[in-house]
Amino acid sequence: MYRRFAVYHCPEGVLGGFGSQWLASGTELVARPAKYGFHATLKAPFALAEGQSEGALAGAVKALAAGLQPVETELELARLGSFFALVPKTGAEALGALAGACMLELEQFRAPLAEDVLATKLAQAKSAQQRENLHRWGYAYVLDDFRFHLTLTGPVPKAAREDVEASLRAALPDLSKAYKLDTICLCGEDPAGQFHIIQRFGLGGA
Repeated sequence: MYRRFAVYHCPEGVLGGFGSQWLASGTELVARPAKYGFHATLKAPFALAEGQSEGALAGAVKALAAGLQPVETELELARLGSFFALVPKTGAEALGALAGACMLELEQFRAPLAEDVLATKLAQAKSAQQRENLHRWGYAYVLDDFRFHLTLTGPVPKAAREDVEASLRAALPDLSKAYKLDTICLCGEDPAGQFHIIQRFGLGGA
């Protein structure tokens, strides 16, 4: 059923409700991130390696989650290049370690990128390190190049950025309290390109 899999953090509660509603607006502004759902990438989308199965992957994500500890952070709205996202004010190192564990421990399940896909991504890479990451891990933004973020928009034209930022700030829930990341999700991409949560796992065996 699913052509690719990923490990994401998908917020619940008030923040999750906001993100889902924001991405469901149907506007061009959110068309790209809406396909992935409101999430932060921990292990980027990948096709299953030969001989692996969805069940085995789910079991591995469950076991991994049990050995990881929740991370507490504070979030803030930021512009990353041409798009907007929620990023950590605190806890970035712990979030990076969490993502690194997800990326490394589940690597056996990832099939290598197709040659044409790899070539396209290599052409888009911004540094030698990102090109090396693509060759080794199939994704440019890992390890030292990883930055935790909850994507809220696709690219926003310069002329519209102030208005989009104002709209986001008006719609966002209160971000002054600490945010606890205590679950990770195994997600799957359907044939239409939409990602869905397959299973949610509590960190630390919760």
